[in-house]
Amino acid sequence: MLEILSLSVAVIALIVAQRAHGRIAWLTRRIAALEAGQGAPVAETGAVATAPVKDVPPAPEPRPVVARKPARPSIVARFLPWLRANWIYPVAGLSLVMAAVFLVQYSIEKGLLSPAMRIALALALGLSLVAGGEALRRRWGAGQAGLVPATLAGAGVFTLFAAVLAAYHLYAMLGAEAALLVLALVALGAMALGWVHGPMLAAMGVIGGSAAPFLLGGGGPPPVLLFGYFGAVATLGLGIDGLRRWGWVSILAVALPLVAGVLIAGGGAPSWGLALLALWIALLGTALPGGRLVPGAEGVPLHRWRARPGLEVIVAGLSVLGATLAILTQVKAPESLLAMGALAVLLPLWTARAPALADLSLIPALGLPLAVPVAGITTPLLLSMILNLQSWLPQGSVALAVLAGLAMLWRSERAGGLARDLWAILAVATPGATLVAVEVFWKPMSLLGAAWPFTVMALAAGYTALALWAARRDGGQGARLGAAAAAAIATIALALMLILSAGALTVALAVLLAATAAMDRRFDIPYLGWIIGLGTMAMGWRLLFDPGLDPILLGEMSALDTGLTLLAVLAGPLAALALIRGLPAHPARDWGRIIAETGLSGLIPVVLAVAIARFVDGLSPHASLGLQASVLIALAAVQMARARALPGSRAMLWLRRGLAGLLGFAAGLCLLANLTLFSPLAGPGFLASPVRGWPVLNDLVLAYLAPALMLAWTLRHRPRARFLAAIPGIYWLALVIRHLWHGGARMGLDTGFAQGELYAYTVALLVAGALALALALRLGVTGYRIAGLALIGLAAAKAFLIDASGLTGLMRVGAFLALGLSLVGLAWLNAWVTGRMAGSPAEPPEGVIR
Repeated sequence: MLEILSLSVAVIALIVAQRAHGRIAWLTRRIAALEAGQGAPVAETGAVATAPVKDVPPAPEPRPVVARKPARPSIVARFLPWLRANWIYPVAGLSLVMAAVFLVQYSIEKGLLSPAMRIALALALGLSLVAGGEALRRRWGAGQAGLVPATLAGAGVFTLFAAVLAAYHLYAMLGAEAALLVLALVALGAMALGWVHGPMLAAMGVIGGSAAPFLLGGGGPPPVLLFGYFGAVATLGLGIDGLRRWGWVSILAVALPLVAGVLIAGGGAPSWGLALLALWIALLGTALPGGRLVPGAEGVPLHRWRARPGLEVIVAGLSVLGATLAILTQVKAPESLLAMGALAVLLPLWTARAPALADLSLIPALGLPLAVPVAGITTPLLLSMILNLQSWLPQGSVALAVLAGLAMLWRSERAGGLARDLWAILAVATPGATLVAVEVFWKPMSLLGAAWPFTVMALAAGYTALALWAARRDGGQGARLGAAAAAAIATIALALMLILSAGALTVALAVLLAATAAMDRRFDIPYLGWIIGLGTMAMGWRLLFDPGLDPILLGEMSALDTGLTLLAVLAGPLAALALIRGLPAHPARDWGRIIAETGLSGLIPVVLAVAIARFVDGLSPHASLGLQASVLIALAAVQMARARALPGSRAMLWLRRGLAGLLGFAAGLCLLANLTLFSPLAGPGFLASPVRGWPVLNDLVLAYLAPALMLAWTLRHRPRARFLAAIPGIYWLALVIRHLWHGGARMGLDTGFAQGELYAYTVALLVAGALALALALRLGVTGYRIAGLALIGLAAAKAFLIDASGLTGLMRVGAFLALGLSLVGLAWLNAWVTGRMAGSPAEPPEGVIR
């Protein structure tokens, strides 16, 4: 009885306190009104003599200053002050719920009532609280009653939920279906009460309705009808909140049913039900939060999130993003592909009258090609079977992407300005990206045969028709024409990749690249610069990775195909650059030009090195490592050149620099291994191998001279780092001399040194010193002169300390006579160079780098 007495006292105290609170508020407003009516007396002033005023031209009318709309505080920022001022209401509601629980517990402990009477008592108490709250609201209204009616009604709703769950779990008075039906009715009643009592009741209805199936439990897979149930909960929550415009209740109505659907799909329910639920929530979430049946949101779009988009836009973005993630991660193929395609087709049409939601179409447009590789994760063991049994799926995915592109193209026609071009680019990119994803991850050529290249060419024909249509609509200019033409060329290239051999394909791509540049020159379509840049990248990709260097170097590719490949890799970008030379500047065209120029700067040395290696009899390990180092250095140089030349964001700049650093580090590792473990000086063994080839013209050129030349070219703008190129260069020269005296099979240090070999090293040091002095005179760089003197000093020290021990008689006399005369000549050359450099201007001539 104590619990019942406490419950009664709490209800009476709440009513009395609320009446007193309303009375105090009325008195406060009355006092403020009386104080505002007493104005301060105004002092009387006499007439003031005024001097004549000269005519002054009127000041220009100031421009109206548009006041910035203050940022709307977040939900948390609004909730915390509310909780500080109204904490008594949640505590009171919790107390009422606990009183009901304790009442039922007391009846169980004392054995006073039967189970049916206990449930009936709990239901009666819940209904009484709801009725009491509604009576208070109707008697005094929301102004004087405050949150007391909502508190009582909320406590009643929770009591009803607890009573139904107790009837199901404790006493088995209801079956699972009946319990779910009653819980759904209670949730529906809570949302209906929220219409008049405020958002808390509506939120309670959404939360209770979403949690009801999980509170019931039960074995076996969940029934598919639960997806429809969660769709109804989302519809009611979005509908009520859309008319009352609370905002945050819509977030619950989107998130909770979607999460519940994901959970029951994970519990064994068919995934196609989750796909339908996600589509339903995505479409409703873009319309109902604005109080409309069709989307019509205006204002700040979601991508301008710093400008604080409205809750209607935020809910729409959450619904589309949540639906996309649910389909991608939880729905198996082929339903995932079909659902993503349907969302990509419907969303541009559905949001046609909602300019603030235009950017949301990008989400399913990205999700459709992404669903292709993700299908291998969500359907890991059955995907191959699905593709074999449903061979229409690759072509069907592309067809859905084409329909989505047509919907986006329709939006492009309705839009204007930049939005017109962006819609067109998205319309072109969506089918192309889906086609590439299907080809890369599913390899449908083995399944469909010739039908797959025919599908690719059909899409290329569609792009060509789109380009012709855009040329007529836009006067032969614009992004729509450029994007369609670029996509047509890229799709034709993909079709050629599917049907041609390696060498023929590279030649075809080169011809296509030149044809693209010719089209740009003839019709002035600057957006084809994208294809020129991407085509140059494709040339490098084919040379280095697919089919790559191995078939060329190992002789798996015929000499004719090798020659055609190497020629086409250089001829395609060169022809494109020659054709677009002199055309007006444009961002897309300039980007393609820079990519082609920098790509050629890396491809030319690689092609030369590969051509030499192709015709060397076998490729030794040190030659292979040197070739790899040359390729990596060339790629690093290309990335650094693009970082300097291409405009872009700071992130792209650091990305290119980071990529260049990684490539340079890999090249350094290759060179270090070549100078130590794989060096011919290590002698024949597990890693080292003999030198192959003639004197001077052997595989040492690939192993050491090619990386040295690549380093010298790459570091031409960095004087302080040029010494790095000298390391493999000097090493190559020393090995060439040793090869002359010992041959390719006796290069190891364990064979010792020949006397003539030592003299050759001395002569090489003297010649290198003389060349350094000549460079110092030519370039006016003091560092070269110092290096030359160091080399000459090293040669002299070597002659006295090493060479002299092996000479006797007249040979010793002649050798030191020649050394002395050489040193005298070099000393005179050094003095002459020093004098010329001292008499030259302080700054070197233009174009000389110190």
